[in-house]
Amino acid sequence: MNKLKYDITDIAENSLRGEATVEEIIFLSNWIITDRHLNEWVVEEIASQPPVAKGADLDHICQNIVKGNHGKKISLKYFLLTIAALFAGFGIFLVLNIEHHEPEHPLSVRTVGGEKSRIALPDGSSVILNSKTFISYFYDKKSGVRNVKLNGEAWFDVKTDARHPFVVDCDNLKVECRGTEFNVTAYQDDETVTVVLKDGKVNAVSARENIEMRPGMLLNYDRTSGHVDTDMVTASDYCDWRNGEIHCDNITLEALFKRLSRTYGTAINIQTPSLRAERVYGMMLEGDLDHVLDIVCEACEMEYRKEKDNTVYVFKTHTE
Repeated sequence: MNKLKYDITDIAENSLRGEATVEEIIFLSNWIITDRHLNEWVVEEIASQPPVAKGADLDHICQNIVKGNHGKKISLKYFLLTIAALFAGFGIFLVLNIEHHEPEHPLSVRTVGGEKSRIALPDGSSVILNSKTFISYFYDKKSGVRNVKLNGEAWFDVKTDARHPFVVDCDNLKVECRGTEFNVTAYQDDETVTVVLKDGKVNAVSARENIEMRPGMLLNYDRTSGHVDTDMVTASDYCDWRNGEIHCDNITLEALFKRLSRTYGTAINIQTPSLRAERVYGMMLEGDLDHVLDIVCEACEMEYRKEKDNTVYVFKTHTE
């Protein structure tokens, strides 16, 4: 019989005190996921919390638990109640299974900079949220429509249901389907909304147009003018952020640094105005931010400076 590498109780206590390693947290998360009964219990406890769980609030709970025990043995139950906060703190996917019944009020989830979340919706659909994303889900019993309000970026794997349309509301653009996989980028501070369809069929509906998308199609909607552009692309390039890949397909440096700022939860400022419109191509893997910045700066003849508060300033390299 193989001996367990870690003691579960020790990891629980270390985690609540902020002393557990990333490897220990990953081990514990796998232990919970592979135990069906334990996983169901954790899901029920997390789902019973308020719809929007903020990291700061959960951190506060952790601190109170530690203070209240005064160094005594900490109950594993208390640890499991705060496991979501611990996973998020280590940059691991936060997994939430929202209760399997249709809610009377919208269910909301928010991610912060540097965090991604995987969510199971009550209708059986699943969603992966990118950094700095907010969604709310509501099932309208009168119309039979499954509604999602989105501000940010999300990958949707929608369970097929011919009688109940699934609608992603991005303000003036709505994405409607009945079962398919697609990616939507709809940050409210961006000028455009982008939809990329992997499989199946969706309809992108604005005040001016109703466009039926087919697999591999990219749609850009201009928030100001209402104009819509479409193109055929490799859909996987636009959803590989789920696996920690950063694809740059003829995007401006300004757009790239905005994306990196969200991904790493760090402000990145371009100090040389002429750099904003320069375009970049290629693919990088998420990892250490300094390494990613080194790659971009070398390719574009730039330099960067990082302040003590982790704010990054990028500027053109001065040549003699």
